[in-house]
Amino acid sequence: MITTTYGKDTMARSDVTTALAVQHGIAVATLDGLPRGASAMASAGVPIDVALRVLLRPHLRRPSDWR
Repeated sequence: MITTTYGKDTMARSDVTTALAVQHGIAVATLDGLPRGASAMASAGVPIDVALRVLLRPHLRRPSDWR
């Protein structure tokens, strides 16, 4: 489990495989553009709602997400 403490809140991702795929997709999107980041996440099986949130609304990302 990946746990992040942010202020008073503790957020945990219980699915490490998806967490790593999200991190990879964010990095790819940052370096190579949103379409490639979205493709990387889709190929790894990241749920579409998660991919859309982290790629299109960076202010809603978890504090532990790749920047």
